[in-house]
Amino acid sequence: MRSSAPLLSVRDLSVTHAGAAHPSPQGISFDVHAGEVVLLLGPSGSGKSTLTLALNGLIPQAVEADLDGTVLVSGRDTRTTPVAELSTEVSMVFQDPDSQLVTGTVLDEVAFALENLRLPASEVLSRTEQALRRVGLWGRRRWNPDLLSGGGRQRLAIACALAMRPRVIVLDEPTANLDPQGVDDVYSALGELVQDAAQRAIVLVEHDVDAAIDLATRVIALDREGRLALDGPPQQVMLDHAGTLRELGVWSPADTAVPASPPPIAIEGTPAITARDLVVEKNGTRTLDVATLDIPRGSFTAIIGPNGAGKSTLLQTLGGVVPPTAGTVLIDGLDAVRAPARTIAAHVGFVFQNPEHQFIAGSVREELAHGLRLQRTDPAEIDARVDEMLDRFGLTAKADVHPFLLSGGEKRRLSVGTALITRPSVVALDEPTFGQDRARAAELLDLLQGLQREGTTVVIVTHDRRLVAEYANHVVLLRDGEVVASGASATVLAQDAADARASTATASAASPATEPTPTDPYDDAPAPPRFWLHGINPLAKLGAVIPAMALLAFTRDLLTPAIFLALAYAIVLSGARLTRRAGAVMLLGVPVGMAVLTLGFGVWVDPDQVSGSAGVLTIGDWTLHSGALLIGLATALRLGAILALALVGGLTTRGPDLVRATVQQLHVPYRIGYTALAAYRFVPRFGYELSVIRAAHRVRGHGTGRGPLARLVRGWGYIVPLLASGIRHAERVALSMDARAFGAHPTRTERHLVPWRARDTVFTAAVLLASAVIFFLTARPLG
Repeated sequence: MRSSAPLLSVRDLSVTHAGAAHPSPQGISFDVHAGEVVLLLGPSGSGKSTLTLALNGLIPQAVEADLDGTVLVSGRDTRTTPVAELSTEVSMVFQDPDSQLVTGTVLDEVAFALENLRLPASEVLSRTEQALRRVGLWGRRRWNPDLLSGGGRQRLAIACALAMRPRVIVLDEPTANLDPQGVDDVYSALGELVQDAAQRAIVLVEHDVDAAIDLATRVIALDREGRLALDGPPQQVMLDHAGTLRELGVWSPADTAVPASPPPIAIEGTPAITARDLVVEKNGTRTLDVATLDIPRGSFTAIIGPNGAGKSTLLQTLGGVVPPTAGTVLIDGLDAVRAPARTIAAHVGFVFQNPEHQFIAGSVREELAHGLRLQRTDPAEIDARVDEMLDRFGLTAKADVHPFLLSGGEKRRLSVGTALITRPSVVALDEPTFGQDRARAAELLDLLQGLQREGTTVVIVTHDRRLVAEYANHVVLLRDGEVVASGASATVLAQDAADARASTATASAASPATEPTPTDPYDDAPAPPRFWLHGINPLAKLGAVIPAMALLAFTRDLLTPAIFLALAYAIVLSGARLTRRAGAVMLLGVPVGMAVLTLGFGVWVDPDQVSGSAGVLTIGDWTLHSGALLIGLATALRLGAILALALVGGLTTRGPDLVRATVQQLHVPYRIGYTALAAYRFVPRFGYELSVIRAAHRVRGHGTGRGPLARLVRGWGYIVPLLASGIRHAERVALSMDARAFGAHPTRTERHLVPWRARDTVFTAAVLLASAVIFFLTARPLG
């Protein structure tokens, strides 16, 4: 019997989410002591992720759910102890690394929680450095987290947890959707933690048992109802209860001892998909460059490669979802670039990684019927085939439910059903087993393999080498947007493994590339003196120009806005560091825009209003008068001056600095400011989500008509999935912030000070005085 008190004590725990009929998990009890590494297993829907949220009070304090039983963290009840306090005892690493990022640099990300805890700045920096060095990211401390690989972002999340020095670290599927290198990176970091875990415990939820089993000292498995099924040492559970684990839908190492050998494929005849000189560019960067690629007809083809290699882009291009920048793609002989979307949809059934992206109807039944209606299938046959698909995927009871109200597994099955119901010759799936347990993954893969044996060409993107070894008979290996190898699965997998070993050996022999350490590794590099405007407090820049911007809205003369336009340009050009794009906007875009506005407003003015002025242009009975052009010019100058004044701060102020200034100088509650900052990080993701949703709807033949009404229908169809995606991301970010002591205290440590200096006062006063003088000298009666 252990002499020390448990770090975690769970007793008769049952959690029922809002709207759920049954609790999951239910009635489970266990303790976790220091030094233990607990691997938590179970089928999808058994409540593993729910359990992790209950271990630090996020359930029930942040997530609406009924909790029965007790969870004690170092003797403190998670029901009544604030999450912020529990975060110093239990740290969380979530499945999606992107939902955990709220700042602009790697160093700031780790410091975020420590600042929330009001630790002294010196201790914040010391702990941050130790944690980043521990996971091998100190050399990238100035990087934007978005530039890290998937594995790198999860290592960063581990560093964030580690810096809080908790007694327990909980990780919820930290390697989900990572490539093998990313998995190795994460488990390398975890291995470092385990070596000195005598005073700490680790609870790890993981589908990839092979990667986790060597670290575990104990395995806990839940059954499909969320009850405790197994609890014991790893070897005992894995070997003595392998059959039980298989019944529970859990992948175990024993399952891969002798992988199945996929049947060989004959590559004779016309390929199902042919790509030639394929190039895809995004934002001016070439992401895909494939000279030649053939997907054999009737094959089970897997596209593999590291994160960021371009796998999803290649799949979408081959499936006719995304048109290439250059080159050709033929699907069953059809030109995927020029053929109508409805025609392509009849040949390719596409399943996106996020099922919600492709949902377009208000019920499960209508979702399945959509593709058949596009093909003008007989109504009686539509009903019969929809009923068959509902039964096949266990969705009969949910036929009238909105697709967005289904569970995660049900959404995945529905998305596959929509792809299969039209009986296409090609089925393309992006990470079809993502987040699925062994049983559900095997069920789907067996279905796909059955279709392939009947002649359907199956193309998938996956990181799961087990899946490739068991099911694929043709593999495409992609790296850096180029096809490295394409052929029989055994041959390509062997080449990939050999390349990985060679890469590891080369990396080990080479000196690690690290960023040179500056004199002060924590201070942001100051802007050169010539770019003085960047050093002005953001609030000073706003306060200096806002009064003039407001008053310009009421001016009607030409001189006042012209002078303010010149003043704004003088300030920006003398003190701002301009990118080429910003310079082009100021020197070309604004003048051209003003010219267009002058002409546009001039044409719009009622001719009778300016009939006394000279005519400039006459067309039939209509005359463009010089007075109309003067009115248009005054309006264009007014708008141009307002825009130029806005650029004084807009081109020289970083979003985080503006937030910090409002918190520090205006005493805006930091919860509001930093929540806005986290939301700001989501803006680029919003654009990406919209582009994927548009592509998903296009490939399903939805809203492909032309004209204003068709565009309106398409736009309306994007709203629901876009809002759903945004809300879910916001919820995940909020949970991540709460788990890192956000809001623990009324104030926080402000390590990045944005002070108000004498030069800020001088700048504000000078601009305000200049504005007052300009308005005084040019003042005229309005109208």
